[in-house]
Amino acid sequence: MEFVDLAALTVHGVKNRLAILAARAEARGDRETLRDALEAAATLSRLLACYKAEKGQLTADIEACTPADLVAELVAEVRQQTALTISAELESAPELWFYDEHLIRMVIRDAIYNALRYARREVIIAARTRAGWLDLGVRDDGPGYPPQILARAAGSWPLSREGTGLGLYLADRVAALHCNGERHGRVELANSGGAAFHLLLPE
Repeated sequence: MEFVDLAALTVHGVKNRLAILAARAEARGDRETLRDALEAAATLSRLLACYKAEKGQLTADIEACTPADLVAELVAEVRQQTALTISAELESAPELWFYDEHLIRMVIRDAIYNALRYARREVIIAARTRAGWLDLGVRDDGPGYPPQILARAAGSWPLSREGTGLGLYLADRVAALHCNGERHGRVELANSGGAAFHLLLPE
């Protein structure tokens, strides 16, 4: 059995156990443990996806999706895990867009978990069109990205030996799998009253 297949089976088993832990935490109203369990499960999925990306085995199953539904589902999911205000901005969301829902959900969920660590009061998840692109954004009202992160060019967020940068590394790889002609998806970071993460997918 190939390592990636063994890893996938192991990740699946551990995620099932984490799901049981999360269900118990939710039943007790323990938001902190619920979020820790779900974030750990998401980290395992992200790690496996990064391994596949490194081996050239990560592919996108692109189909018609509804961005507003994706954002609404993530908002409802995250509200159960935190006392912070979780809001959606969907006024300019397109009715349909073409992308791999599983991969995009994984990337946006990771951006949300990152925002939850630093937000003071609020996290905003948005979907809107911007000049022929779908902009899926996550903003918080925390201290913002450090200058050394913003100084890096898009696509140059490396993995460290400590595992930091995993989310941005994967976001880049997933974005690049979404293309239309010469236009490839990309990640943009900014500070705008806090950290602002944008995943841009071409029309």
